[in-house]
Amino acid sequence: MEKKTQLSVILTNAPGELSKMCDVLKAANINILAMSIQNAKDSVKELFNMREKTGRRIALAESYRGILKDSSDYSLIRILVDHPRKAEEELLKSKHLVSKNHVLVFKLLNKPGMLGKIAKRFGEAHVNIDYIYGSTTEDCQDALFILGIAESEFDRVKDAAKDL
Repeated sequence: MEKKTQLSVILTNAPGELSKMCDVLKAANINILAMSIQNAKDSVKELFNMREKTGRRIALAESYRGILKDSSDYSLIRILVDHPRKAEEELLKSKHLVSKNHVLVFKLLNKPGMLGKIAKRFGEAHVNIDYIYGSTTEDCQDALFILGIAESEFDRVKDAAKDL
């Protein structure tokens, strides 16, 4: 387990925008190690649907409609790169909207149950996982997972993640 810097980039949800961001990184010889793309509009839709499924009134439908309209133009790109400071500088120079935060990066054995083992340990340690993304291929021994947790919980996870 390692604590690493993740960059979040807001892109216009339009053809070619991801390519432009990738070109900036390529020109600076920065390699993308992991990526997650989330359409803002889809996230708002899911939140609104949760309102119906849970029976809870999270917010007024009018509020969701306004946010849905505003969010349909953007996507959130989370990237883990080999040179985060340089990547942030280059993306800001090219007028991209960028923020950074820390995430936990795990290499796990690529076998059933490993992610569940981490999730269980974090749950037992009362650490909430805000989001997770990862990948591998069938023939690889390891899988890479990136976990977003509250910054205040980083120290508590050291014991929970021991010997994984």
